[in-house]
This record gives sequence, C-alpha cells and structure tokens, in this order.
Amino acid sequence: MYEQDQKRGLSWRRAVESLQARKVSIAFTIVFFILAFFLAQVVLFEASVPFFLPIWALVNLRFQRFLPWTIAGALLGSFTLGFGQVVIHALQAFIFPLHRKRFIKKIPLPLFVLMDVVFIQVIWQFVSYGGDIPVSVWLAIGYEGVLSLFMTLFLFQLFLPLPDFLHKKWTAERMGAALLIGALVLTGMSNFIIGYVSIPLILTHLVIVVAAAVGGVQLSTVVAVLAGTVLSISKLSFSGMIAVYAVTGFLAGLHKPFGRLWQAFSMLGATFFFILYDRTLPLDSVYIGSLVTASLLFFAIPSKWMKDLKDQLFPDTTHILLRRQKWMTEKVNNQLHEFQHFVDFITRFISDRFESKAVIDKGRTEVLAACQSCFHYEKCWGEKSNGIPVLMKQWEEQSKKTRIQIEKKLQFKCVKPTQIMQELKEREAKVQLTQEMQHGKKMFALKLRDMGNHMSELMSNLESGVTLYTSHEEVVKEKFQQCNIPFFQVDVLNIEVGQMEVVCCLPVESRAKMVGERLILPILYDLWKEPFEITSMKEIHHPYEHIQMTCKSSVRFSVTHDIYTSSSRNTIYSGDAHAVFPLHPGLLAVILSDGMGNNVEAHRESRRVMQFMRECLNKKMDPETTMHTLHYMMSLQDDTDSYATVDLALIDLQKGELWSWKAGSMSTYLIRGNNMRKIESKHVPFGFLPTFSIEARKVDIKDGDVLLMLSDGVFSANTTIEKQELYYKKILQDPSMNAERFVKMLEETYSLPGDDRTVIFMQVKHVVPEWSIFSPRQTSNFQEKMIH
Repeated sequence: MYEQDQKRGLSWRRAVESLQARKVSIAFTIVFFILAFFLAQVVLFEASVPFFLPIWALVNLRFQRFLPWTIAGALLGSFTLGFGQVVIHALQAFIFPLHRKRFIKKIPLPLFVLMDVVFIQVIWQFVSYGGDIPVSVWLAIGYEGVLSLFMTLFLFQLFLPLPDFLHKKWTAERMGAALLIGALVLTGMSNFIIGYVSIPLILTHLVIVVAAAVGGVQLSTVVAVLAGTVLSISKLSFSGMIAVYAVTGFLAGLHKPFGRLWQAFSMLGATFFFILYDRTLPLDSVYIGSLVTASLLFFAIPSKWMKDLKDQLFPDTTHILLRRQKWMTEKVNNQLHEFQHFVDFITRFISDRFESKAVIDKGRTEVLAACQSCFHYEKCWGEKSNGIPVLMKQWEEQSKKTRIQIEKKLQFKCVKPTQIMQELKEREAKVQLTQEMQHGKKMFALKLRDMGNHMSELMSNLESGVTLYTSHEEVVKEKFQQCNIPFFQVDVLNIEVGQMEVVCCLPVESRAKMVGERLILPILYDLWKEPFEITSMKEIHHPYEHIQMTCKSSVRFSVTHDIYTSSSRNTIYSGDAHAVFPLHPGLLAVILSDGMGNNVEAHRESRRVMQFMRECLNKKMDPETTMHTLHYMMSLQDDTDSYATVDLALIDLQKGELWSWKAGSMSTYLIRGNNMRKIESKHVPFGFLPTFSIEARKVDIKDGDVLLMLSDGVFSANTTIEKQELYYKKILQDPSMNAERFVKMLEETYSLPGDDRTVIFMQVKHVVPEWSIFSPRQTSNFQEKMIH
C-alpha cells in the first residue's frame, strides 16, 4: 500500500511538472483557439465577417505548431454563422498558400490578405445574386477587405515571433493592437449573457479598471475610449456609450492614488451620472450587474499580478542597467587585474634579469690582459707587489683632473704603461656603458610599473561608468533571415578566437540537424572565418518548446607529440628547454630553446627564456613582439657573452597552418609521405648581436604529416647535414617511429657530439566530428578480392 501511494504521488508530481514545463505552449493553444473562435464570428456593419483570414495568416506563418487548434476554433466560430460562412472561410484558407509563390511573394502580406478576402467574396456574391450584386453588398465587400488588411497589421504587430513575444518590451503600438484585438473579441462574445451578468461587459470594465491601476489616467482613458468605440461600431447604435466608457476610464485613473476602493466607486459613480443624464442609453440591469461583478473581481486580483503587469508594460530599466553596468565593470576589472599581474611579472623579470657585475666586483681590481702576458706579472701582482694594483684602483676612483700624478707613477713602475692606460680607459668606458644599460633597464621597468599604476587608477574610475558594445547577434539574425532559416533566438556567448560559442533556438518542427550542418555552420564560418561544429542539440520545453543547438569553434586537426630529452653529463639539468601547451583549443604552441653550454647557467638561461615566452603568449602578446622583447632582455647584460636560441611554432588546429619563428635554432622538418620539407632559421640567437630581426614562416599541414623539432646535439659534425637529412627522411617513413627511437638510431649510425639533446616528434591527424550526419565509409566495405 505504501509503495502504491508513493507511485501515485510520483506520477502525479510528474504530471504537474510536465504541465509546468509546457505552460507556455498550453497558454498559446488556448489563446489561439479562443481568438480563432470569436474572430471568425465577429460581424461588423451587420454584414462583414473580416477577421478569419488574418488570424489564419498569423498562425500559418509564425506559429505553425498551433495550427490544428486554430482550425478547430475557426470552424466552430464559422458554424455559428452558418454553413455558407464555413465554405467562404475554407476557400480563403485554400488560396492563402499562393502567397509563397515567387512572384506573388513580392506582394505585402496585408495587401494579399485583402485581395484574398475580396476575391472570394466577389465570386461568392456573384453566384448568390446571379451576377447582379447590389451596391450595399459591394460596399460591405470593400469594408471587409479593408478591415482584414488592418486586422492583419494589428495581429502581426501584437504576436511577435517567439521568444520576442515573451521577452521584448511592450511598445505603445503593441499595446494599442492588443486593446483593439481584445475589443473586437469582446464583440464576438456579445451573446454570452448569464442572468444579469454579461461576460464581455465584465471583461471590458475589468480591463479598464486594471489599466487605471497600472497606467493611470492616460492608459485607462485610451483603453475605455477604444473599447467603447469598437463596441458601439459593432452594434451601429448607442454612440453615446463612447462617452460613458471614456468618463468611466477617466475617473478610474484619476482615483488611482486613493486605492482600489475609490477606483471601483468612481466607475459606479460615472454610470449613475449617465443614468440620470440620458435615459436613452442602454444602462440597464445587465450593464449595472456586470459593472458590480467587475468591481468585485478587481478586488480579488492579487497585487503581485498587478505589479508583474506593470513591469511588463512599463518596465523600470534602472536596475537592469545597473546590473549590466556592474557585470561589465567586474568583467573589465578582471581583465585589467590580469593585465596588471602581467605588468608586475614583466617588471620583476626586467629588474632581476641580470645584475651588474661591475657593482658586485666593485671592491676587487681585476687583472688586465696586458699584465697577464707580461714577464713582470709576479713582481706586480704577486705577494710582494710593487703597488700597481693599488695605483690602478686609485686611478679608477679619482677624477680626471687628479689622475695625472697616478699615471706618472704607473709609467715609472710599469713596463707597458701605454697598453695599461688604454685598457683601463676601455674598461672604464665599458663599465659606464653597462651602467647606462642598467639605467635604461630600470627606466623600462619603472615605465611598466607606472603603466600598472595607471591601470589601477583606471579600474577605480570604471566604477562610475562603463562603455557598452553591440553584440554580433543582430548580424547572425540578419543572415538567418536572408537564408529563410526559421529561428526563435540567437545568443553569441563568446567571440574569442578558437573559443567561439553560438546558441541558436530553432522551432521543434524544423529539421534542426540538417539545417544546422547545411546552412548555419557555413553562415558562421562566413562571418568569422572560423570552422564551427555542433556540440549539442536538445529539446527544451521551458519557457516554450524549441530545439537548442550549440555551435562552438571546431578543431579540425589533432597533434600528438612525443619528446625525448637528455643532458650531456647525465644530470637532472640540461641546457635545452622545451614546452608544448595550448593557447586555446584551436591553437597549440611549441617552444624549444637551447642555452649556450650545458651547465647549470645554460639550464637557467633557457628556462628563463621559456618562462618569459610562455607568459607572454598566454597573455596574448603577439609572437613577433615577444621575440623582439626577449632579444632586448637578453641584450641587457654585460660581457658574459650569454645567448640562447629559440624555436617557436604555433600550430593552428582549425585552419591547418604552422607558423614558425626561429632565432638561431635548428631547422624544423615536415615529412609528408615520401617528401620532406625543411623550415630553416635565417636569424641569429637572442643577445648575439646588437641588432635583431625576425620573420614568420607559414606552412600548411595535412592529415598524416610528421613534424620534427630538434636541438643541435642531434647532429653529427663528421657527416654533412644533407646526408643526415636524407637518413631522417628514410627512417621517419616508419609509422611506429617515436622520439626516443629516433635518437637511438642516430646514435647508432653517427658519432653524435657530447651535448644536450632534445627532440620533439609530432604527428598530425584529422578530427572527424562526432556530430556530423555524414561519416567516412569504412575501407573494409570497399575492399575487392582479386581472382587469379
């Protein structure tokens, strides 16, 4: 019993959740059924029934999912007027699909609706009257055509495509169209009278008083005048009722500040005033009973509903703008904080890059080269020194005016005074130049620090205002409309290269997968010149049924890499440094650096270069700018003669391109089948020469390509490079080749130098998207057996 109760409760809960998920669809179904039922039987001027075809055109073009319920409501409404009206409406609906023809499509839709209504009515009346149509009937046909034209405009103005209908701001035009359509529906409900209560009169007065409570005098007066006008015209009598409705709406809106009770009494007061003023008006017991009932229902409406309605019609955009501004401020602040961290990193890197050895060794006098080759070396620099080192130190510390006496003493004690003085002056100039370079380095670091402070100040000023930018969604929607792709909504979530994400909401009845692959993906590629793929496609029921399709940047290629590295002395440190990391899902960075030597200093040098380049690339600095900046950093040093080679490769996995920047590094080899292509370096290493230039090389990559990046420790000095490259080409044909096996085969074949070795072995493969409705055929299905 308990389990059965649990199952009943679970099934009931699921049914309730299903209804809540489909409440928008259910509401649209009810609305279109009621509209079709009453508009199909609205009679104006006691002869015209003009509103069936406009509601049919609206649902047929924008809300096809609700077409069956619209047909049911229209047929029921037509049957209340007779079988002949059903035939007329059926003929009008039968001709309407001609509007989709190529030449007729150029005719505006409201005008085509007018032509359709007039054409069917002329034929029907011509047959009915035997060819002699009275003038009054011609006039009624003209009225019906003009009214259908305006009704089409109002319906399409009110019922925007999903989801704009639910989320777009209500304009004065939409509210006017809604009021007019509602008033016409009330005319079709004129026969719904229960005792002393009329359903259309109750709804009319309820709408007037709700408009007064929401919008005040202006809205309530407009609603009342419009409702009174339409109801009076539909009956061709009692035009004085327009004044009754107008005064009722005016007084209800005027008493808005005093609460609901005063609004209800003001409507009753206006009615009793006109009862005493004009006894010919149809202010009978039905009218008064309907007014009292509407006032009582007005008290029963929750305040929350009134507030929600007011937010829909008169939204307060202040909090939305503040939320948008806050979100934009936080986003920009995060980006600026990230940039400031990068500036701090650059500043520390420059400040601590190389410490001046002139400062470190300031208390010690170095032996000059001229003294080391002199036969009096021990006499001057030995334990029993004759004072030459002290004189040199005094010469360096004294000003130019006081150096003359010291130079005379040096000439008296030294056998090479001219060479000594020249070398001292050269060393002084070098120390001065080093100090100037250090000063320039510090100035550069201070400028970066000032930039960081400027960013901090900018972030604090952003709290007062943020500049917004227009999105790309309108461009995508325009493209969809040009290609006649049905859609509800388009959201561009990310426009970063390689990380683009676009969400499209399509109707349930559309062939979403075929439309997505055949039309939407090419459109997105044409807009951003970047391949896309469909990553997800699911059916959503809230707030309305639709297909949600997510398109993201597509990665067409994948690269698998294998790395072999070893040091010349079998230590844990190596002069080579490498890194393979993605900058984003569609871009792979590969860096190989070889520092001078194979000791700890070379290891630190190459690792420092690697860290700097990786940080710059991750912060989206241009690769060429990164290379030039790094050369500047390497040149800010003294005579330690330290430099490093850099081999940078960026592999675009979306477009299939390899961009290569080389500074003194070895060649990169691309093996494709039986061919081998070499990307050579034409530039010197970092810090090797005062001037520096760098150029990028671009190479297209394909499925099955093998890329090889290596350091100079893999090459033998006893064999020409050409012969070694031919051997590379030969052994790399083996599909099972990897980096370690490649190096071992070279060690067995050639006499490699005792240097650090690093090999980066990469294989390129084409990625077949799992979302594609097309899949490559299996080769096994096409194998043919040879019969001998």
